[in-house]
Amino acid sequence: MNNMISEIRQVARFWWIFLILGTVLILFGILVFTSPAEGYAGLTLYFELAFLINGILEISFAVSNHRTLHGWGWHLAGGIFDLLVGVLLTANPVLAAASLPYFVGFWLMFRSIAVIGRCFDLPTMKRPERLWMLVLGLAGLVFSFMILYNPVLGAFTLVTWTALALMAVGLFYIFLAFHFRKATDVHRTHPVH
Repeated sequence: MNNMISEIRQVARFWWIFLILGTVLILFGILVFTSPAEGYAGLTLYFELAFLINGILEISFAVSNHRTLHGWGWHLAGGIFDLLVGVLLTANPVLAAASLPYFVGFWLMFRSIAVIGRCFDLPTMKRPERLWMLVLGLAGLVFSFMILYNPVLGAFTLVTWTALALMAVGLFYIFLAFHFRKATDVHRTHPVH
């Protein structure tokens, strides 16, 4: 148990990556939500940027924690996938416009499942914190299913559900960042031997 807690505390040193990632996702969610008139083309551009930025941050998190994080390869694989999707969407705008609902839906689904899994992987987390993380993960999962269920509902519906899902996942990452930040503070005052 001490080994697992020590591992979490080592990873917690990079809490700011999750803070940046969550902030970026919330900002993208707000941008998507407030510009439905720009429609589908704007949404495509936002997601190209979101995939690229998320991929870079996820890769940097995995690489910086490869010695201390159990299963760091999953973070690396997710980051590489996001980066490749971002490059693919940027290089081929026609493909991006035609397949965006599927990319967005599956991306949000996998991120939401990861959120739900992470809320059970953190042994130092208190019960109310786990509940909020679980609620945010489930909200993202519901939004992703709604996007995948009917991807041709129209630009406004896709924009609304996508924005809400981005904000839910972004809130989770910010919540996780502050949880890791708190673990870093505890580590400074109570080091594990």
